[in-house]
Amino acid sequence: MTRPSPSDAALISLLPRLRTLLSARLGLQFDDRQDDRLAAALARVAGPGGPARFLDQMEQAPTRARLDALAAELTVGETFFFRHPEQFDALRVDLLPSMVRRATSTGLRALSAGCASGEEAYTLAITLHRAGLTAQGVDWQVLAVDVNPAALARAAAARYGEWSLRATPPELRELWFRAVEPGVWTPLPAIRERVRFEPRQLGQPDAAFWTPDRFDIIFCRNVLMYLAPTALRQAIQHLVGALAPGGVLFLGHAETLRGQSEAQAAGLTLRQAHGCFFYRREGADVAPAWPFPWPAPAPEPATASLAHAPAFEAASAHRADQALLDEALLLVEAGQIEDGLRACARLIAPQTPAALQAEVLFLQGLAMEERGQLPAAEWHHQRAAAKDAAFALPHLRLGLLARRRGEIVAARRELRRALALLDDESPERLRRFGGGFERDDLRRLCRDEIQEARA
Repeated sequence: MTRPSPSDAALISLLPRLRTLLSARLGLQFDDRQDDRLAAALARVAGPGGPARFLDQMEQAPTRARLDALAAELTVGETFFFRHPEQFDALRVDLLPSMVRRATSTGLRALSAGCASGEEAYTLAITLHRAGLTAQGVDWQVLAVDVNPAALARAAAARYGEWSLRATPPELRELWFRAVEPGVWTPLPAIRERVRFEPRQLGQPDAAFWTPDRFDIIFCRNVLMYLAPTALRQAIQHLVGALAPGGVLFLGHAETLRGQSEAQAAGLTLRQAHGCFFYRREGADVAPAWPFPWPAPAPEPATASLAHAPAFEAASAHRADQALLDEALLLVEAGQIEDGLRACARLIAPQTPAALQAEVLFLQGLAMEERGQLPAAEWHHQRAAAKDAAFALPHLRLGLLARRRGEIVAARRELRRALALLDDESPERLRRFGGGFERDDLRRLCRDEIQEARA
């Protein structure tokens, strides 16, 4: 193993101070697995005085410019238009018709929280425009916020390449975008004029901004996972407090409010439509729909005694594999797709058990979905299902992908298979790959999607 150089070791020794600074000033949290990334970011922003001097100055008198530089280095901006389109379909088809009836006189306000370079905010504006809000006389606007000023500048400029549009159907690209130069597109003025960008930290107190009942729609996807515990609690209070009665909150697929007392107190219930989960704040004119209980976390299983050395070695190897799998999953969920895929590759070897190979293939499929590369995602999920016939979740993803393509027979087949296998799916797999949702939640999702596929 290569030993770190003295300069590398000195840089690594500064990381605890950097973590404390990031948590206190930006509300961000990074664990030991991200040491390389933190060290590289610190080296880039430190300037001529060096990393130690930079931290001394930031601890004594932090400046906005240096905080912005750190935010630009450490917040992931990987996103694209129509990322996870099922969420926008659920909003447009299932939710907006009833919301528009209530909003005709009051207007409708949407928030993209953690908007990065703006693709989500503009997709949200396109979705609202497609729903005919303007034609129905509803005033509407999308407010987009992020901690990264460099990303906000790119969002306001609104110039996007093919990579940002990789999941945008051709008919939507032609209808809602125009080419400004070869390979560069921008949303139409009718979309851009409806979106406003502001610098905000979700986990910092800001009473003037987070006013009660301010937003009807909130998208906050793959943001909460970055926040330190105190900032996370504050952010959740902000989001649920600012959601109007009847309003909806969409999180990232791996994020959940289960067990959060603020969500319970605000009357948020978990709902499902178009193959995705979201939260809705119940109001006088919103009928409750299958609200789920909020159980306490299951107790950790007791550690079994070790009978002999070979069993101990096997158990140790299994724990190491599972830790690496969790690391790969964390990286994929955080948008660090290449790093996640590299971690997956380290798990595959000739002696890798078939069940673990299936989990790695499934995670690679999720990574392809995050990239918007859906045919590749489907191939990986099919391989995962073939490696382990008892693995329910690849069939669930295959069913949702097939329904999105309009292949109803294939969708029903895969969803029925997933529903049958969920009864015996291991708690460990549900914990890792269930997106924070319980077995009954996923069963309900399968049943509802099968019913919708019959329509």
